[in-house]
Amino acid sequence: MTVRFKFPSVQSLKRLLRGHWGKILACCCTLVVFACLLLLIAVQNEDFVIYARSYFWALDYQRLVTDYSDESTLYVDTTKADELYKKVKILCFVITTSNKLAKAVPVVNVTWGRRCNKILFVLCPLMNTESTFLNTCHIKEGSSHLTEKVRYALKVSYDEYLNDYDWFLKADDDTYLVIENLRYLLSHHDPNKPGYLGYHFQKFMHQGYASGGAGYVISRKGVQQLVEKGFNMDEEKCKKEGEIEDKLIGQCLEASEVPVLSSADKFERQTFHTDKLWQHVWGTFPKYLISYSRDPVKDGSSCCSQFLVSFHHVDPGAMIFIHHLLYRTSVYGRNLPDSIPEDLFPVNKVPPKTVIDDEI
Repeated sequence: MTVRFKFPSVQSLKRLLRGHWGKILACCCTLVVFACLLLLIAVQNEDFVIYARSYFWALDYQRLVTDYSDESTLYVDTTKADELYKKVKILCFVITTSNKLAKAVPVVNVTWGRRCNKILFVLCPLMNTESTFLNTCHIKEGSSHLTEKVRYALKVSYDEYLNDYDWFLKADDDTYLVIENLRYLLSHHDPNKPGYLGYHFQKFMHQGYASGGAGYVISRKGVQQLVEKGFNMDEEKCKKEGEIEDKLIGQCLEASEVPVLSSADKFERQTFHTDKLWQHVWGTFPKYLISYSRDPVKDGSSCCSQFLVSFHHVDPGAMIFIHHLLYRTSVYGRNLPDSIPEDLFPVNKVPPKTVIDDEI
């Protein structure tokens, strides 16, 4: 018996595709295209993965905050850190918004924020009456008002806290900072001289400016000169409003003769970082950084100082995870030596590069 296979005619294929099978095939193709699109977005932007994950797996932040507030079960000697806590006093002000009150604010408070000598959350307009919030801020929320919020916080620092603290740190609520390392870095500098430190961009002005996302810290004298001189200048030199806060505050600091100080160690490894720690390690940081950075951008083991200070774009869940690795995990038998070379962090102003007149 001979079995013959007969290819379907074009007409029969058209009839088939017009029926139920055609609809199923169209749905399958649509799903494949949609899945590929999601995969492409996830590869390009890991924040999308975090956002999508939150719909299926919600972290209990209140429980985690309570859990991580207790460090009584840890075996750790904090003698040197405690000594610097008294010698190098830092006021931290954190820029935040009302929709971050449930997650980011309490997580910052229980992780790196508790290691500041004082922490203030700049929340405008005021949505909370706790003492940790600046309670007279009436600036509108939104990225277009960032410069106003930072200027407001610096003015409060000048009016109420200038003689109580040595350094004034500006950070975002998605920035993670190792405050003990920041104190060690700052211990090499004199707070009674004008200066500020951060991740140094070389764009737009003679001395460049520090990245806002990585956080930057201004000396007591620097804040004084900024408020007394810069805040009284005309709009061309020191703008009062604008979305690009770090650039505008940087211009005002330059006009106030507050120099950028080196924050890299003697091996040219950075302490402040503009993006996630793993992006700097892997070398997957945004490409703009190569042209913006004052110093050569490095990845791998050369990306970061042993005493790294900050990294940015850290969501509350990742912040707790990083905090666990830094403060609740130890490697037995590996400790800091009794002394660290004094020249690890060179004390000098950063010489300006060629002026770049790019516009954002």
